[in-house]
Amino acid sequence: MLTVLPEGDHHEFLGWILPSAKKLSFHRAIGLLSFLAPKKERVLDTNMHGEERAFVQTGVFEQVLPMDILPMHLLKAILSRDFEEMEALGIYEVLEEDLALCEFIDVSKTPVQAILREGLEALLES
Repeated sequence: MLTVLPEGDHHEFLGWILPSAKKLSFHRAIGLLSFLAPKKERVLDTNMHGEERAFVQTGVFEQVLPMDILPMHLLKAILSRDFEEMEALGIYEVLEEDLALCEFIDVSKTPVQAILREGLEALLES
């Protein structure tokens, strides 16, 4: 499958905090009004709606991941280059596409798929 999204190169003043029914969000606190019309069609783009944020552990990755792994712990092991922990947490069982929904719903807008690719490449080099 190939999905094409428009480039999100526009800036919104307080775009992440203003309530709007136009924005799709997994979290009701962010897309405050979007849950009132769940079947409404929305146009998505690549805009982050703000700047880079801290890597916040929210516990929602497990809700959208179809596999029985701990994605937050795996990502933190990759960032710390702990190869034994990466293997124990199942890095060989996932690909970037498996964590795409985690990246989409992440409030921190962390590049989850890029981090996973770095971890897999680091394991191949070692």
